[in-house]
Amino acid sequence: MKKLSDVSPSQWLALLEQLSDIADPIALHFFNKASLKVEQKDNMTPVSEGDLAIEKEARRILSDTYPNLPVLGEEFGSCPEDSEYKLIIDPIDGTSNFIRGIPIFATLLAIEKQGEIVAGLVSAPATRDRWGASRGNGATHNGKAMHVTKVDSLAESQAFYGGLYGKEARGNREQLLHLLSQTKRQRGIGDYYAHLLVAMGCGEFAIDFGLAPWDLAPLGILVEEAGGTVTQVNGEKFSPYTQSILVSNGLVHEEALRAYNG
Repeated sequence: MKKLSDVSPSQWLALLEQLSDIADPIALHFFNKASLKVEQKDNMTPVSEGDLAIEKEARRILSDTYPNLPVLGEEFGSCPEDSEYKLIIDPIDGTSNFIRGIPIFATLLAIEKQGEIVAGLVSAPATRDRWGASRGNGATHNGKAMHVTKVDSLAESQAFYGGLYGKEARGNREQLLHLLSQTKRQRGIGDYYAHLLVAMGCGEFAIDFGLAPWDLAPLGILVEEAGGTVTQVNGEKFSPYTQSILVSNGLVHEEALRAYNG
């Protein structure tokens, strides 16, 4: 059995690719399925049989390849937060989209080593998009290097955010509206996609709040390896356990923080 300390970031990314290759066809099998089974969890968020099937299969594969690797997953329990190594998995991020037939959903995967994410991958099979990064090796979209933009003012920025109303609206609405009012263009997209649009150079910043570790785990490394910046919304250091996230091209980051926090 290979020691976890001997696995390089690029090798960890290869494992995440393997897991995504397994997850994608499972997700597509259940997507738009007329008889899709959906339940409400205790936190009032939906879980579909697609979520359950993907995480179950990922855990089975890991039990054969890396049985000593702890798993922090959305659907089947977690390992201690202070585990030296762990795989973090969200089998379907954007479950509400998935249930409604909206093709913006993805499997989110990351490897955490001694408190740092060293590899992250997001795979969105309905749109045939896959984003990957390993620490020190850059970030890719469908195998091609991706980079953030060089726009350097909030007034010229394309902004992405989650929701303003309803049960998914989080953060301070007045502060968020003030921030958005300072930008050139705004789109409420949410979930993983908003942050990866920044990493791809399609916008300058994205902001979100009240998220779980599996919602956030791969996003920071993907943006950073594309040349961007990630913090909490209050400007403090980001981790998957901090709930809020602000990603940007780096050039508008401080201005966005000031506009939101006052």
